[in-house]
Amino acid sequence: MGNITFELRHTSEGYVDLTKKVMSGNFSGSSSFTVSTDTLKNAVLALCKMKNELTGAYQLQDYDSNDFVLFEFMKWGHMEITGQVGGNHRKQYLMYQFTTDQTFLNEIINSFQKVLSECRTFTHNALQQ
Repeated sequence: MGNITFELRHTSEGYVDLTKKVMSGNFSGSSSFTVSTDTLKNAVLALCKMKNELTGAYQLQDYDSNDFVLFEFMKWGHMEITGQVGGNHRKQYLMYQFTTDQTFLNEIINSFQKVLSECRTFTHNALQQ
């Protein structure tokens, strides 16, 4: 079994810098993962559609490197999560793959929605200063 989490580090000009943490089997890693807020909104929509239809695939790509995560439905509500932590231009990076069930999508969707909410709060507070 594995796990993947995303947490907001900071925002800048329509982009969010996330901390992506992955645990797959006995291996784990973390990296900075940058996407636009529009890309994150599109990810939420695509993942919600996948959750409702129990089919499909969606790949989220880091803006700055070839770091990525692919969410893909298999048979009977199982999902395969594959990807890479860190760009392979670095000396150390982690390729991973694990299987989970469709309930995992709820955690990912909720974490992305939380990040988007934090971005709105951050932007609103910055405008008031």
